[in-house]
Amino acid sequence: MDQYNESDIALQDAPPSPSINNAASNNIAPQPPPPQTDYRYQQQHIPQTGIYDSVINSLSGWMKFLGIYTIVIGAITCIGIISAAIGIPLIFAGISLTNASKAIKEYADFNNPNILYNLFLFLKKYFKIQGIMVIVSLALTFLYIVIILVVFAFGAYNYMYNY
Repeated sequence: MDQYNESDIALQDAPPSPSINNAASNNIAPQPPPPQTDYRYQQQHIPQTGIYDSVINSLSGWMKFLGIYTIVIGAITCIGIISAAIGIPLIFAGISLTNASKAIKEYADFNNPNILYNLFLFLKKYFKIQGIMVIVSLALTFLYIVIILVVFAFGAYNYMYNY
């Protein structure tokens, strides 16, 4: 009873409204109350299984293409000794993405949750490698900009005092 306030209790004990009785006596049909809509729990339209298959096939194809592309770019980048530090993680990321492509196809065929777990492990590895490479590239870009600014500052300083 603690969850109701006094006005709620008063509404429960009150007799029916006389306006509803008057509407019934005047041959006017009473209007039903408007439906309460809870938008959080509305039924969502779930696509048919054929649509899932086409989405999974498309996703698998793009994942395989990008995985192979990443492997090729990584292999080309490994030509240089210093650039191999970039190429080797790219190759591992590409292999992980192609494995994820195989896993999503296998999940579509067998609907096994263990395969879905493996799919997410492969994707996690791919995104982790890509994320680390983005962070490193941003740090190196920032360092490069700082070095360029320092070189320009020394050049301007030397130019001002030599002429």
